[in-house]
Amino acid sequence: MPRNLDDLTWPRHTERLTVGRPAPEDADALWELKSDPELNRWTTRIYASREEFRADWDALAATHLMAHWDGRLAAYLMVKHQDAWSQADVTEQARGQQVELGWVVAPWAQGHGVATELVREGLAIAFAMGVHRVEASCFAENTGSWKIMEKVGMRREIHSVKESLHRDGQWHDGYGYAILAEEFRGR
Repeated sequence: MPRNLDDLTWPRHTERLTVGRPAPEDADALWELKSDPELNRWTTRIYASREEFRADWDALAATHLMAHWDGRLAAYLMVKHQDAWSQADVTEQARGQQVELGWVVAPWAQGHGVATELVREGLAIAFAMGVHRVEASCFAENTGSWKIMEKVGMRREIHSVKESLHRDGQWHDGYGYAILAEEFRGR
């Protein structure tokens, strides 16, 4: 069975980032990122209140990593460990074989390659957990995200037409990207 985030050694270091599990002292900075409507234009959820955010802290802490740059929270990375799709008779072998990544970068850290550096590290983290595949998705209009996915070697596998209802009330296209463990190791 693949390992999970708790089985890895923290923090991890990239060229500029210190990546680790959320700590209570990250809560205020993470709240600022999670509650900013413009910053979260393309994310699944915006927290309406600190109380709502606090109530969800344990769930966030289980799937999120914090990326600090020069001592400040520069970004967060969602690392959602999942079962891969399988036929019923091989379900057990598919358990925990996939990770979904998602990220948001603080406004002050944007435009400096932070997201690319963090997503590369996210791939390394996911494959260190022993998964077979990592995927990420975005609204097609979220050009920054899909360009990062391509830059780190992920392949566009899906272009869904008007499949996602956005909070703006409109149906939007989506893109799905993925990379396999053997592809990542072969780079």
